[in-house]
Amino acid sequence: MVGSKLGSGSSAPARQPSLWVPLRYFVTAQAAFVTALLWAPWQVSDLLDFYYQGHDLALTHLLTLGWITMTIMGASFQLVPVALETTLWSERLACWQYWIMLFGVALMVSHFWIGHHQGLAVGAGLVLVAVILFLINMGRTLWQLPRWDIVGRHVAAALVYLASVAIMGNLMALDKIFDFLGGQVLRTIHAHIHLAGIGWVTMMIFGASYKLIPMFSLSELRDERLACWEFWLLQVGLVGLYVTLLLQSPWATLFALLIAAAVGLFLWTMREVLRSRRRPRLDWGLRHSLTAMITLVIVTILGLWLGTGWVPSEEFAARLAFGYGVLALLGWISVTIIGMMYKIIPFLVWHHRYSDLVGLRPVPAATQLLGESTPRMEYWLLHAGIVMTVVGVIFTSELLLQVGTLVLALAGLTFAVVVCRIYRHLVPRLTPLPEAQTVGA
Repeated sequence: MVGSKLGSGSSAPARQPSLWVPLRYFVTAQAAFVTALLWAPWQVSDLLDFYYQGHDLALTHLLTLGWITMTIMGASFQLVPVALETTLWSERLACWQYWIMLFGVALMVSHFWIGHHQGLAVGAGLVLVAVILFLINMGRTLWQLPRWDIVGRHVAAALVYLASVAIMGNLMALDKIFDFLGGQVLRTIHAHIHLAGIGWVTMMIFGASYKLIPMFSLSELRDERLACWEFWLLQVGLVGLYVTLLLQSPWATLFALLIAAAVGLFLWTMREVLRSRRRPRLDWGLRHSLTAMITLVIVTILGLWLGTGWVPSEEFAARLAFGYGVLALLGWISVTIIGMMYKIIPFLVWHHRYSDLVGLRPVPAATQLLGESTPRMEYWLLHAGIVMTVVGVIFTSELLLQVGTLVLALAGLTFAVVVCRIYRHLVPRLTPLPEAQTVGA
């Protein structure tokens, strides 16, 4: 059982922070995700236009900061101390960081929408402050590590890239006011996107997967050598790609190939983990993770294609790049996060609500909190919506894009139903325990 493994060992409960530390991040992130999916059908005309414009950037940052980064931050406070056998340095700092991050993201998204550059810069500054607090908290937490493994290395590297992304984002926000980057907007934003998507998010997902996928599937990571090769190839490839994108150098293709090799090593390692699993049935959490890995293959191929420059026209290259970004955000990152949330949140809620009642009265299993039919519906709606939306973006099909975003909106509402059904277990039932059971315990 996932819950027993996450909380196993006599010292594990002491390492886990309060439920409300990660939960406030999760709830906010899930609200941002659902809002973005409900917002998208109203943005079809903008999505068919050039992607570097205010409304598209507002929607993008609602996903990247409000949904993805908020989720990873919340998960880091819960999983990093447990997975790396240490203690979160400061829960209070995590709470302060939450409010600063929330206001910063809200300012950025709203001022991207209205095109107010001064407000955007203030929002970016608040996000930078929140990131600094997060880095201090995670840095002090990692400083206490009794040993460094492949998970710890990925987390540490991801934190370095997050700092770089936040600094670069603030420079780009200030450039809209002072224009000191020399007008090189597109090459800068391409480098910024890859640094965030690969260095911060994918690096963290890879590191977490080496711990969580074996745990969720009742398997183990038997050999870390391929994971170590993946780690170093990804570092070299990402740094090289970042520099070559900024310089518009043809050497970008070489570094893209190194990243593709790192992705291949990660996927091969996950294949071996899943092949040796002792849980034959894939639940909806693992199914999301598995299809996200398949999507990662497609995203990598599209990235290599764009890197070669062998695209029929500049207009099609721009549409392909937009579709590549949408597929990475939704098909790879968002589907992975949903899969992991379907495993993590039921356990956290179960542990908080029912662990003290075991033996006193019948309690549901952690897996029962998720259910079966609603996650299935969300899974198929989400994937159908992603396919139609990405194809509509690449081939500028208004019909496909409209239908695809509407299906995504339905998937978002279904996802909201799933998580709300889990969270309702946090409300204590008013009926007291039978006295005989209490005495018998």
